[in-house]
Amino acid sequence: MNAHSQNQSPQTAVTAVMAKPLVLWGYPLLEVLRTCQVQSNPEATPAFGRGPFGMFHGSDRPWTHEDRDIVTPSCDLLYYNAWIWIGASPVRLHIPPNHGRYYVVQLMDAWSENFHNVGLRNTPAEGADWWLIHTEDPMPAGIDPARVVRCPTRLVWLLGRALVEDLSDEPKARAFADGVQLQGSGPRPSCVSQWRDSGHAADDFFANLLQAVDEIGVPSNASDLRPLMRSLRLPPGGLDALERSSQRVREGLRHAYSEGIHLIEQHIVNLTRKPWTWSPHLGIWGDNILMRATVAMKGLGALAATETLYAQADFDADSEPLHGQHGYTLRFEGGHMPPADAFWSVSLYGEDRYFAANPMGRYAIGDRTKGLRLGQDNSLTLQIQHERPAEGDANWLPAPSGPFYLILRMYQPREEMLNGRYTLPPVQRVKER
Repeated sequence: MNAHSQNQSPQTAVTAVMAKPLVLWGYPLLEVLRTCQVQSNPEATPAFGRGPFGMFHGSDRPWTHEDRDIVTPSCDLLYYNAWIWIGASPVRLHIPPNHGRYYVVQLMDAWSENFHNVGLRNTPAEGADWWLIHTEDPMPAGIDPARVVRCPTRLVWLLGRALVEDLSDEPKARAFADGVQLQGSGPRPSCVSQWRDSGHAADDFFANLLQAVDEIGVPSNASDLRPLMRSLRLPPGGLDALERSSQRVREGLRHAYSEGIHLIEQHIVNLTRKPWTWSPHLGIWGDNILMRATVAMKGLGALAATETLYAQADFDADSEPLHGQHGYTLRFEGGHMPPADAFWSVSLYGEDRYFAANPMGRYAIGDRTKGLRLGQDNSLTLQIQHERPAEGDANWLPAPSGPFYLILRMYQPREEMLNGRYTLPPVQRVKER
């Protein structure tokens, strides 16, 4: 026991220990609600993906280092974004005709679970209507059950992605995205409309959690820590609920928040120091509250691994952190490119978890990048460094001058990737001469 904890009252110390799991548990929910508040705020400045609740709002171009609503975005796609509330009647999701363009509309519940995807695999080329209903609601009459999606929470985040081949393809991609439409949403929930952001992180966290958790509910397959909240005598309800707790309890909650966030931050870094880390369980969290919180902090909105597999590199082949003061190569042997049926790309992010500004405006390299140079054996060697390579920029992925990490995305990954038969090559540091 340290001197600080010795000076705490017993009630403060017990509250700090007991409430720490609530931080891990509640963090994904509040990150989702915070994102909803930002993107559906009627008073906010219009931006990519922002607009009235219950409607899709798309980006006009792929995201760059200037776009910061969602951490670790992709620049291969146009995003189109919507938030809905499912009331007594179903919400209709309309998919327009599509002839071969990769797209997916990801459906996430309020706790960040990717419970369903709509895309090329389950929607005909001529388009279709899907009907979204809450798990507790009866099946509506006159609707094809094969086109019904049961939603674990009434608040649903729909995050659409449409592949953009190149600059000339953007208008066609936007036209498709504009055709994806919604009808029948209810209003924003009060926990979003009355979102508290006073600048006091711990107090705001627990006030928003108390406001949200009963209104949003907890899916049956996820951990439900509301009994723990009741055992701490945290009063549910409005934004003044926290103020009705004692000063000692509030102090304990602040300690719990600090320690809980620190724990999540520790796990967003690859603690094994392996060259690549990835999980076949991404997007489907169940009761794994730590993994759910970790991904909510570093990659909120991750697709399930069966749709997109995200492999992350924080370290090179020698287990040293990636840093722009060094140069690196990533080599794929001929015939051993990342196994993906749709497409793949390697994106680079700064330590703030967003794209890093660079003179080329290039944030990723993949199988559709124009002008890539292959070796005589059909191998592909990517050059990852801060300075422009002497050989030119064909295979250059620009890095910042400081720390960075890589995300290799494989859209519709093949079975050999999901079952571990394919091994990703490590990032190799270029040895200084």
